[in-house]
Amino acid sequence: MTAHARIAWAVAGLTTLAGILDTVFTAAHRSLLSEATWADHGWPLAPLAAIGCALMGALIVTRHPRQPIGWLLCVAGLLAVTLAADAYSVWVLDGDGPGSPYWAHVSAWAAPLLGWPAFTALILVFLIAPDGRLPSSRWRWAAWVAVAGLCVHTLGTLTVRPGEFVVGGDLGNRAVSGPLLTLGVGLVAVGLIGSAVSIGWRLRNATDDARRQLLWIASSAAFLAFGVVVILVVPRLQGVEGTWLAGLPLRLALISVPLCVAVAVLRHRLLQIDLIVNRALVLALATGLVAVGYVLAVVVAGFEVGASSGFWPSLLATALVALAFQPLRRRVVMVADRLAFGAAAVPYEALADFSRRIGDSSDPSDLLPAVAEAAASAVGASRVVVRLQIDSGPDQVVVFPPAAESTTSGVELPVVDRGERLGSITVEMPAGHPLRRWQHRLLADLANQAVMAFHNARLTAELSGQVARLDRRTRELADSRRRLISAADAERSRVERAIAQQVVVHLAPLPDRLRRLSDSTQITPLAESLTSAIEALREITRGVFPAQLVRSGLPMALVSLLARTGSAERLVIHDSVAERRFDAQLEAAAYFCVAEVADPLGVHLEVRDDELRLRLTGQEVGSLSVDQMRDRVEAAAGSLSVVRDDGRAVIDVRLPVS
Repeated sequence: MTAHARIAWAVAGLTTLAGILDTVFTAAHRSLLSEATWADHGWPLAPLAAIGCALMGALIVTRHPRQPIGWLLCVAGLLAVTLAADAYSVWVLDGDGPGSPYWAHVSAWAAPLLGWPAFTALILVFLIAPDGRLPSSRWRWAAWVAVAGLCVHTLGTLTVRPGEFVVGGDLGNRAVSGPLLTLGVGLVAVGLIGSAVSIGWRLRNATDDARRQLLWIASSAAFLAFGVVVILVVPRLQGVEGTWLAGLPLRLALISVPLCVAVAVLRHRLLQIDLIVNRALVLALATGLVAVGYVLAVVVAGFEVGASSGFWPSLLATALVALAFQPLRRRVVMVADRLAFGAAAVPYEALADFSRRIGDSSDPSDLLPAVAEAAASAVGASRVVVRLQIDSGPDQVVVFPPAAESTTSGVELPVVDRGERLGSITVEMPAGHPLRRWQHRLLADLANQAVMAFHNARLTAELSGQVARLDRRTRELADSRRRLISAADAERSRVERAIAQQVVVHLAPLPDRLRRLSDSTQITPLAESLTSAIEALREITRGVFPAQLVRSGLPMALVSLLARTGSAERLVIHDSVAERRFDAQLEAAAYFCVAEVADPLGVHLEVRDDELRLRLTGQEVGSLSVDQMRDRVEAAAGSLSVVRDDGRAVIDVRLPVS
């Protein structure tokens, strides 16, 4: 545990101890179940709220040591120390508790010195929530006003003698402390109002997760404001000061503050707070309208006609209010949706935002994700599946959010253009949040706007499919060409072997036999002609497919080839090639490239950068079979280029050794 976490948990322990002491001091003075204990002192809800602030603050500091909200909640937890000091002072002064009355006054005097900083800390929490920063530099005034009010109030408390301070005593009539305390309370109230306005401003401009976080905090702030109003208004209506029922909402609101802030900062994704707020707003608005309508129907109308109150007039008023409220129900739901869900509840804003995104998107692959995200943000869906139907291939499916898993059955909206189904949009809503009628209309309009995006995405997919098919056919043609050349080389090799094994073997002994038969002038020319025919036949077999290329390799085969044409001195073989064997297809390609040049002026062979490089210098390009060379070279995954140099053709062949 870090030093920051140890300090925060120490404050939480001190707060818990103060809460226990507060319970002990209060129980020693009066019954814990008395109305005075609940109304005046706020036990047990006020100590629980302070302990909750300290615990939640320590939890936030443990997870995020530099988060100021955690430290402010720890300071707010010191309210428990204030309550314990108040309880001890009242016990000693009013209940004859142990201790000196002087120190009881000092204890009461020290209580607000801790209580007001705790309350100011809550104001600062509302100002910087949920990310620990002010909305902008323009809101610094609210923080400075609240801190200035705390300083002025603390100064006013310090001007009072500790021995004369009494819990709940009126200090406003003192010449010095009264104005300071009043001014301090006013400044802190202004800071509280500024914090409430800042939350509303943030909530208006927030989206997605930030909006959910702010909804938690704004809910606690609204509940706190409601508690303050109740505790001020109800006693005046009842004519009784300090009832426990009037203080109950405020005490519960204090407990909700640390819980809501901690959930917003730590685990804001766990619960659908926007749905809870929406239902609460609908209930509150409906209750308020019914109450106003009932008052108007019963009180005003009854006063005008002079009718006495009773069961039947009240029943009639209730029926009239129910009938009058029905036309307003849709308006109430729309207002609640707007407050809870923000821009997602306004169809035209959602559609306009979607149109802007589609217009700004230059990549066709972003169209379907944009449709899915727009549908999810428009209706607050937990998962959206967009399917694009492709006639010539598999359908394209996009899910938003990408990692979301299906938990409920969705509502499918087809995307149709002129009777042709292009795809569909399937929307899955959170549990307890079904699609409303206006949301159906919004999704239908969005599906209509998405027609062009679906067309573009389908065209892109079909073009990509065509490119893939052309690429596949190109590879198949290249493989087919390699197979044809390999088959031709195999056929040449077979013919060469057949001639050598079945023809030359019978013709080779005939010249010697003819010479032995007779030395006549008629036999000698015949033997010479037969010898020439045998040599020519051997040359033909070497041209069909050289057996030496298979036996000895490319360098020896080229030496033999050029030696027959008297061009052996023009062959340059680098050391990287000498006595090295290569792939059979590669050797055949290089050999026949040289063989296609009848009388090469220069042949250079080397291996460089994992490539077998062959440089041929010959006559003009028109006299060379460049196309046949290129077919062989490309079939071996190589490249061939031809340039002219001083009226000669220079052929550069590169074949990958690997």
